[in-house]
Amino acid sequence: MFTKKEPDPNKPEAQQKNNQKYSKSQFAESRQLSRIEKDILGAVLLEQETYTLQEAQEHIQQFMNGEAQ
Repeated sequence: MFTKKEPDPNKPEAQQKNNQKYSKSQFAESRQLSRIEKDILGAVLLEQETYTLQEAQEHIQQFMNGEAQ
C-alpha cells in the first residue's frame, strides 16, 4: 500500500520552511495571527528587518509578559 510520506525534519527543505523570514508588513497581512498579535508586532518589529514566525511569537510573548508585570 501507498502511504503519505511525512517530511523529514532533518532535511534542508523542512528546515528552510521553518526558518523563512517575513517583513513587518507581511505579518500585518497574515491570516495566522489574531488582530491583537498583529497590533503588538506592528508596535515592536522594525520596518527594515525580517523575522521568522518563531521570532515574532517570542516578541509577542515578551510584550505580553512585560505588560503583565
